[in-house]
Amino acid sequence: MTDEKDLTDERENVQPLRDLFHFTHFSRFYRLYVPASILVGLACGLFMVAFQLLIDGFAFAFAYLQVPLFVAPLVGGLFSGLLIYAGRKEIQGSGISKAIEMTHKPSSLRPGTTVTKLVATSVSIGSGNPVGREGPAVLIGAAVGNNIGRGLGFKDDSYLRVFLMMGSAAATAGIYKAPLGGALFATEAPYRRDARLGYFVPTVIAALTSFSMFSWLYPILSGNGSGPLFTFTAEFDFQLAHIPLLVFFGVVAGLVSILFAVALMATRNFFTARFPDSLDPVLGSLLACIVIFLTSLVIDPNLTIAGMGYEVIEFLARNPQPLLIVVILLFGKLFASSFVVAGRVSGGVLASSLFVGAMLGSFFGEIFFPGNLPAFIVLGMGAVLAATTNTPVATTIMMLEMSLSFELVIPLVICVSISYLVSGGTSLYEGQKVSRDDEERDYYAPVNIFPEEFLGYGDLDPSHAEDTNSIPQADSEESDHID
Repeated sequence: MTDEKDLTDERENVQPLRDLFHFTHFSRFYRLYVPASILVGLACGLFMVAFQLLIDGFAFAFAYLQVPLFVAPLVGGLFSGLLIYAGRKEIQGSGISKAIEMTHKPSSLRPGTTVTKLVATSVSIGSGNPVGREGPAVLIGAAVGNNIGRGLGFKDDSYLRVFLMMGSAAATAGIYKAPLGGALFATEAPYRRDARLGYFVPTVIAALTSFSMFSWLYPILSGNGSGPLFTFTAEFDFQLAHIPLLVFFGVVAGLVSILFAVALMATRNFFTARFPDSLDPVLGSLLACIVIFLTSLVIDPNLTIAGMGYEVIEFLARNPQPLLIVVILLFGKLFASSFVVAGRVSGGVLASSLFVGAMLGSFFGEIFFPGNLPAFIVLGMGAVLAATTNTPVATTIMMLEMSLSFELVIPLVICVSISYLVSGGTSLYEGQKVSRDDEERDYYAPVNIFPEEFLGYGDLDPSHAEDTNSIPQADSEESDHID
């Protein structure tokens, strides 16, 4: 009898195979977020192609007119100042803070933000201001995602935040040719000590779609290649004996990142206290022009700190320079970028962080591993970028994607982790929150809920589903951690 009872109990505890599948939930998820993420990715990919073509066009125009590198940035600063004076304050600075502000209140987006930010940043970078594309790209992507979400019938902020995230990821992935890193960057950038990974799959789909669109269309229209951002080869035979040096390198990178943030914020506080907002871009660019001019007196003009500086990084990876030249480039870029970004010139800080990190890596590489200089350049870029943006995971993946140096993953993780810890949350992004602790559980829409007015999906409300027990509820502990 006991054996029969045990057998009966075992049969009752057998899990039906159908319980392994939750088609009701996943069909809703796929039917909405897969098409929506592809749509967002396509739109952002097209905008990033237009963005890069505009940058190329303005850079060509300034070069064709033979405007000196220590004068041209002032034109970009003046253009940003005129837009701010005209009331278009959304173009100020990198755009990350504005994108984070939009996350709190998606409806706060002003009409025309996408176009004004795109044009302002193109003029700024094309004129040679030492700024980057990531902040403007994130804001442009967020604006595109916001508009698409509204066009699909989403009105509640919790739904629009998902589209903002997808748009930010797609734009970053397209412009930097780093789909996985771009997706992670969009989830990490709003926080200093946190991330939002619940919508990772549609975010990655949007990023991959944008990356594919940019990689296909931009070479056709521009005639340029579609390879990674950096083409030099970085090799490093990692050994346990290298760990102390890598830790020390990470500490120095963290300290340099703190100096970068302090210089930027001190300059911004000075400008804010003494000058009107519309004058700040002119003063910031003017100070940057002075730094560019002074550095050009002692180094080769081809090794300029103007612009994004990717060509200079490529050159140094193949042609080591004297340590004094590397130090001048490092601090010249650090202070010039601080002046420009503090002056609210439209542009991001990612390119400047990469440049400063590359110079730091070149310095360390020439001293300790002359034969592995490109590897230390990649490590330096990752360490400084992770500390200045508080995005250690995204930075690690982005550096591997942008350099295709996958064998550097272990030393890169060491350097990134140490620099991130040393920086202590210091950030070049003013709008970053410390964590998600003050966000309510429904801050982002649960993946199983859709607006009733969404075209063709009104019948997909979870309350109408038969398999509701298989769907994570908005007030569950799980959804609080993954949404």
